[in-house]
Amino acid sequence: MTHALSTPYTEVSAILGLGLGIIWLRLLATGIRDVCEQAALTVTGYFRRPADPAFERTLREAFTELDAELVTVLADRTRSRPFA
Repeated sequence: MTHALSTPYTEVSAILGLGLGIIWLRLLATGIRDVCEQAALTVTGYFRRPADPAFERTLREAFTELDAELVTVLADRTRSRPFA
């Protein structure tokens, strides 16, 4: 006799059942409100790690250099082609 569901599908339902059980236990332990607050904070990015100070300093220096170059380029453009 053959079954309607093959082995991969029965494994997926066992994994889903385990996942739902874990979620249910977490809701019982912390409460729905706390879980929703945690999810909202995670999605909005409040739990992101702070940037590496060395990386941030290098990035700021690069943008400072880019700004200085843009000022030079724009100053040259306005001198060579005045507005009407």
